[in-house]
Amino acid sequence: MMMKSGFAIAVAGLLMTTTYAQVVLGNGVGKVRAVNALAALSTTEQDLQWSRRDFQDARNNESFGFWPAYTIQVNQNLFDWSNEPVGFSPDTGPVTITTVPSLVSAGWPTTFTVPRYLFRQGGVATNRNTVGDHGVIGTAWIKYELDNSNPNGWNIKKIQVFAWDVRDLIHRPTDSKTLSFSDTAAPHRIDIYVASADTNPSTSPVGNPDWTFVGTLSKANATLPNVCEWNASTGNTFGECPQATLNFLSGTNPQNLSFHQDPTNELWYSTLNVSGRSGIKYVALVFPEGNQYGQDPTLNASNRLASSLRYTNVTDVRVVAGTPVEGDVNGDGCVDDADLLAVLFAFGSSGGGAEDVNNDGIVDDADLLIVLFNFGSGC
Repeated sequence: MMMKSGFAIAVAGLLMTTTYAQVVLGNGVGKVRAVNALAALSTTEQDLQWSRRDFQDARNNESFGFWPAYTIQVNQNLFDWSNEPVGFSPDTGPVTITTVPSLVSAGWPTTFTVPRYLFRQGGVATNRNTVGDHGVIGTAWIKYELDNSNPNGWNIKKIQVFAWDVRDLIHRPTDSKTLSFSDTAAPHRIDIYVASADTNPSTSPVGNPDWTFVGTLSKANATLPNVCEWNASTGNTFGECPQATLNFLSGTNPQNLSFHQDPTNELWYSTLNVSGRSGIKYVALVFPEGNQYGQDPTLNASNRLASSLRYTNVTDVRVVAGTPVEGDVNGDGCVDDADLLAVLFAFGSSGGGAEDVNNDGIVDDADLLIVLFNFGSGC
């Protein structure tokens, strides 16, 4: 009987988790709010501008380009704070990928399909592009509005960024490209901010009292994949993908899953887990260090020149949230021992953190009672 009860509770908990979790940015919801760098369609790109150019794949005649909002599909054109268009919709179906021979030889199919939002990219010129100088031009940022169906904002659980140049990692755009490579480099670091209000959309979230820094995805802490390396033997004008990345894409990962089998699996995303952040309506990505190409001394030493290596790539952004549960200190949707312990360990401290459940400036008996009265909620 005890085993059956435990199983029933576990199943109920799983059902509660799956019903309360919700994508509030990406997967057809949300939109771009503002960027600090956006080139007009009719003008030449300048430093720190999002690329507006279209490219065409010679093997399948697919057009693609750098659009900072293409991943977020709504049934209208989107405009930023300066009234520039920042994306087009709706999505028009999957894209056929012609796999590079190096991955075909590892057992991949010759062709497979990926969602269009993993094919189009947001690329901002963050790095200089002169011989011996691929340093950062300046900090770029992009703000997103979350799904507005909840007027009270959202209890954010995790923020996910697909920051790989998928087109180049796995795609064979011409017959001459036989190895996986990266020409619009992955970010070296992404600082992530959240906000309940954004009184001045045109200003950076950094140092802005409306915005709260919640964490960093980076190559340094291994949350962003290493997708650009120098390989003198290839003579390529771009950065090659390291073997470790190709192995990961081929199934040497925690789920033993190859990318071509499920291109939208969470495994491929760089994920920042967030807790204790309720009432959130906006999320911002900040790129303070440019891309991996510019930060790699061996690539810099190669004196490679390729204009596309100026760009820092972002392919897809998703934000997952849950319905706020009173007393849920860690934001996992369930008021349990973890929340109780969090309040106990913070007991007596000044407020400001999630442990100050009633936001009265101190973690005390009142906060402890809220957790106890709601114990088991959402579980």
